[in-house]
Amino acid sequence: MIKKRIVYVTGSRAEYGIVKRLLKRLQEDQELDFSLIVTAMHLDPQYGNTVDIIEKDGFRISEKIAVKLDSQNNQTILTSMADTLDLFGQHFQTHYYDAVMVLGDRYEMLSVATAAAMHNIPLIHLHGGEQTLGNYDEFIRHCITKMAKLHLTATEVYRKRVIQLGEAPETVHNIGSLGAENGLSLTLPTKERLFSELNLQNKPYFMVAFHPETITGQSVEEQVEQLLLALDRFKQDYQFVFIGSNSDTHSDVIFTKIKSYTEENRFAFFTSVKPEEYLALIKYSKGLIGNSSSGLLETPSLKIGTVNIGKRQEGRVRGDSIIDVESNQTAIEQGIQKLLSDDFQACLPMMVNPYYQENSAEKAYYLIKNFLQNNENNKPKKFYDLWGIKSESC
Repeated sequence: MIKKRIVYVTGSRAEYGIVKRLLKRLQEDQELDFSLIVTAMHLDPQYGNTVDIIEKDGFRISEKIAVKLDSQNNQTILTSMADTLDLFGQHFQTHYYDAVMVLGDRYEMLSVATAAAMHNIPLIHLHGGEQTLGNYDEFIRHCITKMAKLHLTATEVYRKRVIQLGEAPETVHNIGSLGAENGLSLTLPTKERLFSELNLQNKPYFMVAFHPETITGQSVEEQVEQLLLALDRFKQDYQFVFIGSNSDTHSDVIFTKIKSYTEENRFAFFTSVKPEEYLALIKYSKGLIGNSSSGLLETPSLKIGTVNIGKRQEGRVRGDSIIDVESNQTAIEQGIQKLLSDDFQACLPMMVNPYYQENSAEKAYYLIKNFLQNNENNKPKKFYDLWGIKSESC
């Protein structure tokens, strides 16, 4: 029997952490020819060379495709996208796959998806249908949806939105978020081991994960300054553990300011950590502060509260453990105070994560295998009209 060939392309620590268990399942399947391509931030020293983590996790990396990442402005981001498109276009010209799988909405994944679609390789898309109105990820995600032929969404709202974009219902499946299940399925280090390995002080702390808003008009410099001013109010009683920003436009501004702040206050700053370490850092913290999607998707499963700042995640489904605040000092301070309040802390254990479904990874695995076994997947797909009008033939 000829094995079906499927490749997953990973470019960032965030989406790799979400999909890690699913990738292991696919790699272990002897009926599949599974490949893993590593690119973008994973291969950049500025973002921690996280390819090393992937290799230590036991994955066989088929290709390392390095692209030049430059986040100074939108034009340099476009140059990175063009470079990615060219390199993956060349790869798909000479390598055959029955399916290419990507997760999410990053600009480099749009280039990967475009290259695959132009080579008529069926695309599998995870986490489509979501909204993030403060970032260009919003329209990138929907563009990838229109090129994909199998959609694995994280909530029912997102499933319906993908169908609304013209995708046939039988190709769209709500499996929950793999990340929401990770904190309960992965083996996390103990607090003692985590603090020892990361050299952290034994003092109550908050996690901070902050990324730029790229289409709201508020300057990135102002965004991060307001955050740091708010944290000053609490730094006598708490320490703050910072995780580096993704390679979005002007992320270099955030890196410079936060690096200076952590050195001045002797707070921990990690360019990147292992997926298990990141979840454990959240689990043992007083809460997550920032605007990372992990605050909405993964953190609630750990029964930890999130202070979600600004508009980057505006439009996403969220549970009651999310405290939304504006991107200014006073609002952020008030959000942290609410998170620390006895009433909020007492309610946290009962709060539900809307992204959690049991066995999400297994559901994804079986849907992907069924998709690969369908020989009709390389045919052009039709636009699904909600009002039931079929295309007229000549």
